[in-house]
Amino acid sequence: MNLLKRYKSKLLNLLLILILVIFILSYYLSNSIKNVVNILLISAILAYIIAPIRDFFQDKFKMKKKTASMIIILIIFGMFITCITLIIPELFKEISNIGVMFDNVASFFEHIYVKFRVDSVPILKSIYNELMEKGNVLFLNLSKSLFGNIVLIVENIVSCAVIPVVIYYFLCDGNKIYTKILFILPAEKREVIKKILSDIDKVLGRYIVGQVFLSVIIGFLTFILLIIFKVKFPIWISILNAILNIIPYFGPIFGGIPAVLVALLDSPIKALWVTVGVFIIQQIEGNILSPKITADSTDMHPIIIIILLLIGDKFGGFIGMLLAVPIGVIIKVLYDDINYYLF
Repeated sequence: MNLLKRYKSKLLNLLLILILVIFILSYYLSNSIKNVVNILLISAILAYIIAPIRDFFQDKFKMKKKTASMIIILIIFGMFITCITLIIPELFKEISNIGVMFDNVASFFEHIYVKFRVDSVPILKSIYNELMEKGNVLFLNLSKSLFGNIVLIVENIVSCAVIPVVIYYFLCDGNKIYTKILFILPAEKREVIKKILSDIDKVLGRYIVGQVFLSVIIGFLTFILLIIFKVKFPIWISILNAILNIIPYFGPIFGGIPAVLVALLDSPIKALWVTVGVFIIQQIEGNILSPKITADSTDMHPIIIIILLLIGDKFGGFIGMLLAVPIGVIIKVLYDDINYYLF
């Protein structure tokens, strides 16, 4: 009987490994499976982030879990639809002004070229010509990228529409799914796994709260900056900057670019002042807020976080950078807890 039990355990482990290998191969070889898995992963991550808000509604207003989940989904969906309704028409309107923006920039550089007699210095003349050529290439690439992304969003609109429904079920039945997954594991290891997952949840939750708090501050500072210099779309650019700021250290740089580009629609001088303002915000974020909030919430040295971000960018681009630190946090907790519980 003991021999049968031992072989049964090994066969079960072998079967789980085989299923995992088949799943990974299917993910990489089949686009349909990849799309389904991506929707589930995105929904699970968003549900995990939204869960504390649901818990707040549930406790504060004495609601059932399903009711609180539905209200949160409807609020977020309503905000998303409102943003799309308001910003898409303006976005298409401003896309036609991109040419004007580049004309303004070209006129500005041409004015500098004439005023300082750049053509009399061969090196400066060569640099000027190179900049103008690069600017034209950038304009063409930006136009293609904008329209390409719009087409991609339209093509995936049905998939995106499914995500709120999946998030709702994760919010309602997440604990049931979690319990059923634990039943797959051997009974003697479940308590240790539960403790490890609980520790991951605490540290990861602290990191997410810290990043959200930081993003709100940066979004508010960006909004004030854009209002001062009367840049178009201050609310939307501030929200975008706040979202991008979830990526530690590099997020404010990505988030500052739209503000500068929109300022260029009016004039290069305004764009210059906005660039200075964005730089000051980045210094506040990078030197004061981020090292304290991010490093404290993850209990990791800033240099480790930067290395993780660089690795994430190398392997997964923007999404890789977004997930790099949370994955690093999970690995760190796993390492600490495995050493504590098993050794």
